[in-house]
This record gives sequence, C-alpha cells and structure tokens, in this order.
Amino acid sequence: MSSRTGKILPPGVPNCLKKRRLLNEKGLSPALCREYGEKFLALDWREDALEFFQMGKDTAGVEKIKALAVETGDAYLLARTGKEHPPELWRAVADRAMDLGKLHFAHRALTLAGENDRAEALASLLRGGHQEP
Repeated sequence: MSSRTGKILPPGVPNCLKKRRLLNEKGLSPALCREYGEKFLALDWREDALEFFQMGKDTAGVEKIKALAVETGDAYLLARTGKEHPPELWRAVADRAMDLGKLHFAHRALTLAGENDRAEALASLLRGGHQEP
C-alpha cells in the first residue's frame, strides 16, 4: 500500500481507509491506539499519531506531539493537542517558528499567546508592511 509520498507503507501501518475505520471504532483499546500512534509517529505523520493518542487517552503520546510542535514551531499542531496552553508555551512556539521562517505559524502562536502587538506587527509584515515583530 502506498503512503503520501508514494512509498510502500511499513507492515502494521493502516492505510487511510483502515485508519478511518479504526478511528470510528468505539471499542478500540488504548493499547492499540498507542501502538498505531507510535507507528505513525515513527513515520513522522504527527497528525495521524495525535489522532490515535487522543482516542486512546494516551497523555504521554500527546506530550510527545506537543514537544514536536514546539521543536518545529508548529502552532497548528500544538492547537490540536488541547484547548488550554499557557502563554509561555505559545511564545516558545512563536519564537521557534520565527527562527525557522514559519511566519504564519508564528503569527498564530503569538495571537494565541495574547501577544497582540507582536502578532499585529507580524501580520503587517506578512501583508507587505515593514514593522518588525
């Protein structure tokens, strides 16, 4: 079976149809959710891994995804890990995103951190203005 990159999926990794069926099953065990989450994480398919970790209520797995979101400056992924994150976590994601040139991700993180002045300065920069965030 092919993956998103056209490569063959490793054994034990569900294709998109099986993944959807699994995520719709009410009785999927936490252990199986963790197993699939780890398999997707090993492929660096973070969103897929997160879905299984969340379904299995695997807090350690979700924490791995949070750490990756901070490391990669991915504000959108961090937002999917839960509703409440402290402003300092959002600022860390914003700073990392800025370092990596992910300006839209940084803008989202700054907004969610409540850093409205910095977010607006970055929005202006993204629109073609010349303010520094």
